[in-house]
Amino acid sequence: MSHTSPIAYSTDRIDAAAVGTALTRLGLSVLALTVPVVAGAFAGLLATAGSPEAGMALALRALDGPLFSGVGLAWLFHVATLVGLCGCWLFGAGLLLEGLSD
Repeated sequence: MSHTSPIAYSTDRIDAAAVGTALTRLGLSVLALTVPVVAGAFAGLLATAGSPEAGMALALRALDGPLFSGVGLAWLFHVATLVGLCGCWLFGAGLLLEGLSD
């Protein structure tokens, strides 16, 4: 009595163009979600500071601060910027894979 395996095995290779398209879409989605948050947090930092120079210094200090123990608007700016950079990385990796498959 023969049994068929419930797991389908495939010998096909993963299509680089499909992975590239998925990474490109994921990267753009992450960027679309984080750009308004970064812009709003940056505007909030500028608004709470006394001058534009002080606002820029506050934003730069926020990026140097701790990632996991931070609170407030500076922490939101730091985390949103980091997630936005990850979205840029995903988008670039997707474009690279799409370009290699052409």
